[in-house]
Amino acid sequence: MNRRLRLLLAIIILAVSFSILFWGYWPNPREVRDRNIPPAEMQLPTPISLHFYLIPAV
Repeated sequence: MNRRLRLLLAIIILAVSFSILFWGYWPNPREVRDRNIPPAEMQLPTPISLHFYLIPAV
C-alpha cells in the first residue's frame, strides 16, 4: 500500500510539473495599444516655465 501511494503521488507531482512547464513556454498573446497624442502635447516646455528651486547649503 505504501509503495502504491508513493507511486501515485509521484505521478501526480510529475503531471503537475509538466503542466506548469508547458504553461511557462506557452507564447503570450500580442497586445498593441494605440494612443492619439495631439501635437500641442508634444512640445517641450519653454525655459521660462522651468523653475529650479535651489536650497542654499547651510
